[in-house]
Amino acid sequence: MARTLSGEGARLILSSRSMAALEELIQSLPRPETARALTADLSQPGEAERLAKEAEALWGRVDVVFNNAGLGYFADIEEASEEKIRWLFEVNTFAPLLIIKALLPGMVGRGGGRVVNIVSCAGRVPIPTNGVYGGSKSALAVMANTMRLELEQRGVDVINIYPGTVDTSFEENAFREKGIDRLCPMDHCGKPRDEIAAKILDASRGPAGEVFLDRKGRWMSVKALLMPRSVDRQMLPLLRRVEEYRRKGKPADRRRWRLWQVESSIACNLRCIMCPWEEYRRGAPEKGMLSAEAWSVLKPHLPEVAAVDLSGGGEALMNPYLPEWVADAKAAGCEVGLLTNGTLMDRETSSKLVDAGIDWIAVSIDGATKEVFEEIRRGASFEKVTGNVRGLAALKVKERPKIYVNFVMMPMNVHQLTDLVELCADLGVDQINFKQCDVIRGDSGSGFGLFSADRNREIRKYEKLVARARRAAKRRGVAMEAFRFVPDEQPVCGQDPRDSLFIRFDGKVSPCVSLAYGGPTEWMGKAETMPSVHYGAVPGEDIMALWETEACRRYRTRFQEREEAYNKALSSADYERNLSNLERALREAREAMPPALEGCRICHYLYGV
Repeated sequence: MARTLSGEGARLILSSRSMAALEELIQSLPRPETARALTADLSQPGEAERLAKEAEALWGRVDVVFNNAGLGYFADIEEASEEKIRWLFEVNTFAPLLIIKALLPGMVGRGGGRVVNIVSCAGRVPIPTNGVYGGSKSALAVMANTMRLELEQRGVDVINIYPGTVDTSFEENAFREKGIDRLCPMDHCGKPRDEIAAKILDASRGPAGEVFLDRKGRWMSVKALLMPRSVDRQMLPLLRRVEEYRRKGKPADRRRWRLWQVESSIACNLRCIMCPWEEYRRGAPEKGMLSAEAWSVLKPHLPEVAAVDLSGGGEALMNPYLPEWVADAKAAGCEVGLLTNGTLMDRETSSKLVDAGIDWIAVSIDGATKEVFEEIRRGASFEKVTGNVRGLAALKVKERPKIYVNFVMMPMNVHQLTDLVELCADLGVDQINFKQCDVIRGDSGSGFGLFSADRNREIRKYEKLVARARRAAKRRGVAMEAFRFVPDEQPVCGQDPRDSLFIRFDGKVSPCVSLAYGGPTEWMGKAETMPSVHYGAVPGEDIMALWETEACRRYRTRFQEREEAYNKALSSADYERNLSNLERALREAREAMPPALEGCRICHYLYGV
């Protein structure tokens, strides 16, 4: 469609899928006779060039191009069809590019013109099921930015506008594969279209370059480059929601709780040198096991829980009800997993868990050799544990369960990081998590942590060991995560009590494992006391009533306040020019947050270590 703009008789071409919308727009103009609607099927090769030339022939010149036509496609990359991928790139990438190329000679010849591309933050941020769409928009944005540099001395301005999420019929009209419903990345499907249209028109009059209309989208785009793992973690709720759509049951992000960590056992068959829970096992009721009665009052609420972790401070496999509880959680549509020391994970036990549908099993292996492993995990056999892991890998069905290995980095084993990668690759492990000795109670665990308040020479040495292990993991095809060595305060800890609960072996309900068990601890070498925070206990009290207690609301509210203050400070900061600006912006965002609550401010999880 072409229409007259105010000013020196400039001409504008708009491309769109909806002819009815174009006609409605034309009739709404003060002078409808000044506009014409030109149709083209931009999915077909040759149509883009034809549209551009027809517009030039009609008006004699085209001074401004708005590339707004676009189509979405919601699908995992692995299931996306070649036909739809090509269709999408024809409409979203090739058509805009070819329209620009067809009209450039006239613009350059007249010494002036303007190209406005509506692109997307999905081209900067890895959004589950949005990869094909994001790829098509990313390709257009990169080529348009290059074109901007090439044309800036020739009088042609190129502007890429990132509008953010807009409440239009985009999602309704998008392609999607079976089982993927509407997946707006926000609580609603965007800002009002008229409001965004006005902002786009205003931005299109400005200087060449990139314009982000949504501050959060701008920050996420930068964050995806500088802190990709943090962005990956932010995408997990959406990823879980996608998985839930493929199952029968309530989608994960519409369930009340993201996570329940249910401590099936505080009892343990080992005496690990860093274990902080020894004193809590002494005289524990019910032999340190969560009772069937407690589980029976939790079970009806499982349809409101996205994920269940059946681990805690003890050995989960000591609880005889475990396979039954895994099956209960799976029947309710939950993702289920547990952490084990691996000694009891023989073939029979592994088979029961696999048959019950368990999604992941993490095994604690803190040494790559028999000598180091058995010095740390006292009472365990290196050969038995590694054999059990190998046996579990042989029982996988359709890549389930995922097998993780947790390795607690300490002075006596940190030199074995790369060796552990090689061992795990040979055992069939999917991912390694290199953790710090982050929980200290009394003398247990004291002195084993490798983190420090400053990035000193020793810390840099440890970081090099992790980097070497990461290269080995990439080469061997094993995923890897590693905790930081220097604290960096986060708005919300990994446990995130805003949508999770920790249920102790005795039924007491807490925000997390750290606050479930108070007592003497250390924070950066200084003696502290971790408070005990309990909302109440099951089976005597209703879990919903506990969720609404004042103590629970207090933790939920404070973390929400912290995240909102942090994001608000970052979204308004000027951090794009250089790294120093970004570091200052991050520091000011941390300072803008209200203080963490007692316990949290001396908990390593809030600081990424």
